[in-house]
Amino acid sequence: MRKFSMPAWPAPFATRRGHCRLALSRGAVAVLGIDAPRFGRARKTAPRVAERPLADIATAAPDELAAQIATALDEAGGKGMPVYATFSDDLVRYFIVTPPANSARMHDLRAAAGLRFQMLYGESAAAWQLVADWQAGAPFLACAVSQRLHTALQLAVRTQRGCLATVAPNFVAAWNRWRRRVAADAWLATLHGHTLTLGLVSGAARHARLAAVRNLMLPEQTPPLAWLQEQIVRAALLDNMAPPSVLHVHGAQIDAWYVAAPVGAAPASVTAGTSAETSAGTSAGTSAGTSAGTSAGTIGTPADGSGISVRWCLTGNAAVPALAQTTALPALAQLAWGGAAP
Repeated sequence: MRKFSMPAWPAPFATRRGHCRLALSRGAVAVLGIDAPRFGRARKTAPRVAERPLADIATAAPDELAAQIATALDEAGGKGMPVYATFSDDLVRYFIVTPPANSARMHDLRAAAGLRFQMLYGESAAAWQLVADWQAGAPFLACAVSQRLHTALQLAVRTQRGCLATVAPNFVAAWNRWRRRVAADAWLATLHGHTLTLGLVSGAARHARLAAVRNLMLPEQTPPLAWLQEQIVRAALLDNMAPPSVLHVHGAQIDAWYVAAPVGAAPASVTAGTSAETSAGTSAGTSAGTSAGTSAGTIGTPADGSGISVRWCLTGNAAVPALAQTTALPALAQLAWGGAAP
């Protein structure tokens, strides 16, 4: 599956002022303003974090939402800067589209995606911004965000005289960044607020393909390990797949999912390891950053008898602790604010 994102305004050739990271969730908007390093500057400028609650996002008009988003951008010093935005997964509808056997044009693929959307959700896709990893020869992932929210985001950035460089759902941003590091027999997930998004993966590395994406509501703030095990096994059964041996998770870590090996258990019951990535740079202007995650322990029993381990995808970005102190979007700190602007 190739990298893709939602339509955005053209980005400038270069920016000397820095950039903004913006995360939009159902109840709040959070913005991280990052200044670009300048020649002769004695000290690095600390990132600026702004967070504001949003009105009822389901019914508010685009102008009303745009005003609140623009205020958050202004508080983070984002006037005139390029904006890299992510939508929380609970605002996004994910679905897999099987292209028609005789599809020969993009129009055919768009028609198939629109029909699939209507079959799944019982309404037309006219009021939704629909994008996909368009492919004529294989099933592909499509996602839809309310056109009203997308319009509000564009208006807010225009008010601050910036440019909307990229827009992507949270899970899509994670997939674009980590898809080549997903080994065989592993799935990718994002965790934000009360939503766990499972990406069921077939294949590995360059041949990895999303077979399904499912949004699951957490029954409580920190659900037990047994709940996670049940959801993974159920998702595998629904799509006629074997449960994975590793689940890579982006988001706030849940202590209850860290399980020590029982006394006398075989060493193979807990799979130790890391999920690592080296980014091109960090928001503070350093030349490199490292992302790493550790295994959480056995939570399932695949056909081969080994356990399912949970590995957290972490970042070494100095800006993460500052954002993690906010109340609205702590789970996006590791993903949306990690590394330099793409």
